[in-house]
Amino acid sequence: MWAVRRAVLRSSGIWTRSTIRAATRVHMMRFSTSQMYALKQVPDSAWTPYNPDYEDIDDYEASEDFDDYNSDVILRGTDEVRFGRKHMGLVVLPNPIANAIQACIAETNGRSMRHDYLRLVDAHRSTSEITPKGKGRGQKTRQYLRDEREKREQGGRDTQKEVKDVKMPRLLPGERVQIAIPGERPAPASLVYQKTRLKPHVIEYGPAEAMAYVAAFAPGTYGVALNVLSELAMRVPEFEPSTILDFGCGPGSALWAAQDVWSSVQKYVGIDSSEAMIDCAKRMFEEMPERKVDGELLRYLAPDQPNTHADLVISAFALSELPSDAVRQTTVEMLWNNTRDTLVLIDRGAPNPARVVSEARDYLIKLASESNGTVEVGSMKVPSGIHTVAPFPNELDDPTNNTPAWFQFVQRVQRPTFTMRTKHSKSNAEVVHYSYIIMRRGPRPPDSRGYLDSTPYSYVSVKEAQNEPEKYLPDGTQRKTFAQLAREAYYWPRIIMQPIKRKGHVVTDVCTVDGKIERWTFTKTHDKQAYRDARKASWGDLFPHLPKTSIERSHFTPVEGPTPEELKKMNRKQRRSLMDFDD
Repeated sequence: MWAVRRAVLRSSGIWTRSTIRAATRVHMMRFSTSQMYALKQVPDSAWTPYNPDYEDIDDYEASEDFDDYNSDVILRGTDEVRFGRKHMGLVVLPNPIANAIQACIAETNGRSMRHDYLRLVDAHRSTSEITPKGKGRGQKTRQYLRDEREKREQGGRDTQKEVKDVKMPRLLPGERVQIAIPGERPAPASLVYQKTRLKPHVIEYGPAEAMAYVAAFAPGTYGVALNVLSELAMRVPEFEPSTILDFGCGPGSALWAAQDVWSSVQKYVGIDSSEAMIDCAKRMFEEMPERKVDGELLRYLAPDQPNTHADLVISAFALSELPSDAVRQTTVEMLWNNTRDTLVLIDRGAPNPARVVSEARDYLIKLASESNGTVEVGSMKVPSGIHTVAPFPNELDDPTNNTPAWFQFVQRVQRPTFTMRTKHSKSNAEVVHYSYIIMRRGPRPPDSRGYLDSTPYSYVSVKEAQNEPEKYLPDGTQRKTFAQLAREAYYWPRIIMQPIKRKGHVVTDVCTVDGKIERWTFTKTHDKQAYRDARKASWGDLFPHLPKTSIERSHFTPVEGPTPEELKKMNRKQRRSLMDFDD
């Protein structure tokens, strides 16, 4: 490989990297296939521009000119970027789990399971978006109310009182509306048309609904939990939980992911209000004896319940199905009281579930501030008894509060055959949107980022760096330890949308340590290493580089109501558009 590289460089006699690559393409025709393959494997940091002033390339590599060139080497990904990477490829459900699910649903009728799956989708859609207050005043709504009035006058069921609480936004052009009466099965149109609005409702999980959930949603829940717990294991390498408390456990999807991340799990307590779900989890444990752990499955979580304290407490896709915000606050407080170290909350990536997760984080920070007080970390005052590991790099308010946006992330998951059949899908992959928080006990570690810390790092020659690649980077800079990266990552901004890649620059939207949403621009002329890393960054990654320019996103500016002075200046039509309509 080195002989091939020397031949190319000697024949070209050119300094720049681009001309070296151009000359390489010309000389590739003279090499065998194996030599060409070896040439492709040479990393960018290993390319040496040959200087004609030196008779031999070995003399040039031992000279100071070689070290001066390699001080500006562009690496194929820095250690910081690799550490902060959250993106995970397609998650495949392990075969033992897939076989166990297949055995559980083997006796279930496929058509019936499809029907129950659509009911679950209907319930999820009804609680996904935040429905604005006020009834719709469209033609479909008026027609529905007239039909109900006629039925009531003819001696039919009095549904006017039930319909009175139904809240719908104004109709979009071509939008269809289906009003669901509590206790009645909604029409099929509410399950098929994506723009149909339903009154928010949840489904009680019986045996049929439990089988439909396991077949349709368990693989996605496993993939999301695996992503979040893998990030936790990377960010907090010393954390190895031995006990897990899973609220809303379902068939045990979070436990499967935890077992694939840590080998230290010994005890598991699962809580689910559905007896059918608990029976399904027990059946899954019987089908997978190699994954069975000591523990128990419970129907409820009491405030002073024994044997429920755990190192890791997790709730995946359960908080948004609780009946009210007051119940959620009580539940979150009980979960935190049972947490010895880390609490993980996961829910869907829709506006309303994301709001639920964000409010849970704000409530926990408020409780910790009131009970344990605050401490100063750098220039910020943070709670002394709790800190956020992810996705926020601070303990400030959620920057998306009172804005049209919300925090969400994505994970691609492979659909097993039974999932494809249940969903009537031709694709064997799906993208699951989710929101999450990871809260840990104790104060936030102090800021020790490299560009803020004056800690000197040693440098060696390139030859010495090549002899010790695990200790030095190719340019001779000493590598940071895993513990250093873990401390610095607490203050790295997080990319909250997919980066926009353009010619010569990359645009990213990040959540900064100051609690703002900013748009950062990385250009090729400003910092080649940051530009190269930005082009390889993904949605959800932590990004340590500083940008060339940054501006605050106006889309994430909180929206507040008009002041009394502004209301006086509005005409009747403008004021009427701000009011709630209850009739």
